[in-house]
Amino acid sequence: MTKPTRNKVNQSFGKLDDIVAQAMEQTGVPGISLAVVFDDQILYLEGYGVRSTETRAPMQAETVFQIASLSKPVSATIMAGLVGGGKWNDYGKGIFAWDDPIVKYAPDVVLSDPWVTQHVTFKDLFSHRSGLPGGSAGNDLESIEYDRDTILQRLRYVPIEGFRDKYSYSNFGMTLAGEVGAKAAGSNWEDISERVLLDPLGMISTSMRHQDYLNRTNRAELHVKINGEWKPAFKRNPDAQAPAGGCSSNVVDLARWLCISLKGGRLGDQPIIDKTALDATHTPAIMSRPPSPTIADAAFFYGLGWAIGTTPFGEVEWSHSGAFSVGAATVAKLIPGEGLGIVVLTNGAPIGVPEAIAEAYFNHLYSSPVTDDEVFAVWQQRFEGLYGEPPNLSKPNNPTAARLDTTYVGSYTNPYVGDIEIVARNGKLDIVEGPNHMRFTLEHLDADTFIYAHDPEVPDYPAIVRFMVGPDGVATTLTDSAFDATGQGTLTRV
Repeated sequence: MTKPTRNKVNQSFGKLDDIVAQAMEQTGVPGISLAVVFDDQILYLEGYGVRSTETRAPMQAETVFQIASLSKPVSATIMAGLVGGGKWNDYGKGIFAWDDPIVKYAPDVVLSDPWVTQHVTFKDLFSHRSGLPGGSAGNDLESIEYDRDTILQRLRYVPIEGFRDKYSYSNFGMTLAGEVGAKAAGSNWEDISERVLLDPLGMISTSMRHQDYLNRTNRAELHVKINGEWKPAFKRNPDAQAPAGGCSSNVVDLARWLCISLKGGRLGDQPIIDKTALDATHTPAIMSRPPSPTIADAAFFYGLGWAIGTTPFGEVEWSHSGAFSVGAATVAKLIPGEGLGIVVLTNGAPIGVPEAIAEAYFNHLYSSPVTDDEVFAVWQQRFEGLYGEPPNLSKPNNPTAARLDTTYVGSYTNPYVGDIEIVARNGKLDIVEGPNHMRFTLEHLDADTFIYAHDPEVPDYPAIVRFMVGPDGVATTLTDSAFDATGQGTLTRV
């Protein structure tokens, strides 16, 4: 395999356009925007397709996207600025160290394990080795519109498992570290992000505030596939987890960020972020995926906000994907040994499109014999199981009837979820959740078991509600699977 050269990269963009065209033709994803950097230069910026299938406004390199979990390595860069200093504080001393326990700066933080509370560090939280379970802790509360402060306070009820021994991808673990870091600097996450990175780097279209994204006229809408057509059917406000998933940006700004990531925190000859603190983000902190000798698949690691692995070409690769099931899929891939990077943003639900584009393009630059069709097929297969198998919740042939509504109607509570109401309306039971009283209709399944569409964009994955009924014929508890991944789903009747 040959390595990329400036001449080869300069001649590769026609092929890149073809790869994008193939991806859009095969999947119908409405819009894509991307940037390529090489040897400390931004060499390509382009937009394809449309920002919205309703307005048909054309996609541009300047179009702002919600970048979902691609926010994590951006946030890691901001944290590196707080750790090591940078242009924002005239290269003075940093605010804290990666290995500092966060209670040193936030003594009110409480986790379920007292020892972990006293010892968990910024590094632990940014590398997903804090013991907080990934995919559930806090995400479930965010889904019913609790704010950041409330969610972080309620992490104290979530069991800790595998502190520093187990990789578990936790949005709100990382958010906790970002929030404490910002407070240590005497600010909040949104403002300190601007001060440390966005303003010094000239990322004028980037923000950690959802309202700023909404205020952009040139923005990409989120799209999901409904009855075979891509539609902007849902909205996603990720403010509660801003350090982990709340950044909005465009490829113009992100290309500048790729450049400083590849050059030790410098943009050209101008230092922006301290190199030593930034290098720590690119250093493996925990194994995220063990090797698979049977298929010659190397181990993968997680640094601080970055996935770290080895390319098929034998070079170190830094990468991170981002995804909202309601309609965003993004990726950045960098090969630091070559000074090469690509960022791909799409306004469609995650089906592997940005990852396939990035891999197919790198294969071209390295003259890999793997075909584009093979790459697209592999990434499609990987994303087919993104949410796991849908539960088998078909109604029994002879279900036991539900009891009278009065059996279930009432208030239920626990310290993690807060209050849930079961109310009767129009011959049905509704479940009412969260501070803004989100309402969902329960469908009877069998006996004292009901289901409801807790996540409307994935209707094949309903939540299950089971009532425990006492001898007096009144429910004493309910268990809601939407909050039970970490054992927090059982609420007691008030």
